[in-house]
Amino acid sequence: MKHSAQTQRAQAPCTRRGRRRISEAMLAARDELTTPVPAEPGKRDMLNMLKSLRGALPISRGAASTLIIMVEKTSPDAWTALETPFIYAHNSTLMSWTGLSRSTLQRHIRELAEARFLVPQDGRNGQRGRRWQAEEGQTQVGFNLASLRYRWPDLLELSTEQRRLRKRVAFLRESIARVNDLVRAQSEDCGFQQIMEQAAGIMRARLRTDQVGPLEQLYGEMLALSTALAEPCAKPQTDQNEEPVENLDFPAPHPVEMRPMGTQNEAHYTDTKNIQPSKKVDHVAANGGIRIEKTQREGAKSRNDRTALRGFKGTALFYLEICSNLRDLCSSGRPTAEQLIEAAEYLSGQVGVSCHAWSQACVVLGRLQAAVAVIVMASRLERGAVIRFRDAYFRSLIERGARNTLFLDRSLYALRDHRIREVGMLAEAGVSLAIVGVTAAKNPTAWI
Repeated sequence: MKHSAQTQRAQAPCTRRGRRRISEAMLAARDELTTPVPAEPGKRDMLNMLKSLRGALPISRGAASTLIIMVEKTSPDAWTALETPFIYAHNSTLMSWTGLSRSTLQRHIRELAEARFLVPQDGRNGQRGRRWQAEEGQTQVGFNLASLRYRWPDLLELSTEQRRLRKRVAFLRESIARVNDLVRAQSEDCGFQQIMEQAAGIMRARLRTDQVGPLEQLYGEMLALSTALAEPCAKPQTDQNEEPVENLDFPAPHPVEMRPMGTQNEAHYTDTKNIQPSKKVDHVAANGGIRIEKTQREGAKSRNDRTALRGFKGTALFYLEICSNLRDLCSSGRPTAEQLIEAAEYLSGQVGVSCHAWSQACVVLGRLQAAVAVIVMASRLERGAVIRFRDAYFRSLIERGARNTLFLDRSLYALRDHRIREVGMLAEAGVSLAIVGVTAAKNPTAWI
């Protein structure tokens, strides 16, 4: 039985131009606004959440970008309690914000409404028409973004799942790279060029995907390559019970110094040591007592030269003069060495050195040299030096001291010359030296 044209038009959905088609999801989102809100996140929190889940939301990336732009155009006060985030913009304004065409913008709005991320509030008789900000007692026309508050628990759960997936992806990529190092080394040793190329292809493929399934498959392929190389590249194991063979007859072309040393051979002397290639070994005779004492004295002198201070002797007043911040931390005008070290420990925290770095410096350099390093660093900061990462800078000094390449004496000499120039300039300007804390040279001081 055929229906009449009038009956078919009555049963067909409304497609009249300018009138929105309302779906069940849109009606559910509208009714949801009358229920209590589960959470009230701020504007910044909502934006950060949407941006982090741009590719994981149940909408397209274009619709997610449109939603983010709409949230950015709202006022931060609209996301507080008892307020409603709302967009009053006309279609032409939304098109200028997003840079989209009218049809694409309408498709994104429809997709967001179906996903219950916003609720469109239309004008009279359901007409979209021109949007305007209603006055008191009138219906607001635009897009209500309060639905995002009801989606917040789902967004938190989705964010947790995405964080777990990202950790899994990072773990799989690191595992593939770790097995690749082993496969590459074995392939180079055994000469399997084809397997090496296959491993390189797997390494390139792991960067093209961020899905767990393909990465697990690539990891399995890399393990298969490693298993295939295990047997051909296995080295034959020698019998541990076999006694070592002693070659008493050494080849003649080698010099005498390279012959094996044993009970039948006397010890020979070399010019250098493995641990200290720059220090020569003195040929000490068995009965040369005078030469042994000379060697001991030279060794003591060389140990002094190997310190970071290189034998530099400075008084406590000298350190107080080059670092004015150190004076406030000392309990007396002429502190002892231990008091100076304690003051430098407090000063290290003020200049940005961590407690762990100070403890490490005391172990590597010693307490006195660690204190001098802090004083030098603080003096440089007082004179306008720019040190961006101060804790890392101090740790680099410790590392240089461990390698015996730290020269604190040069820095102290430079600071002394700089202090002398400062005193000379103040004297020429007629400023009293007592004002700037310069003490007389006649005062008895202790060398540190």
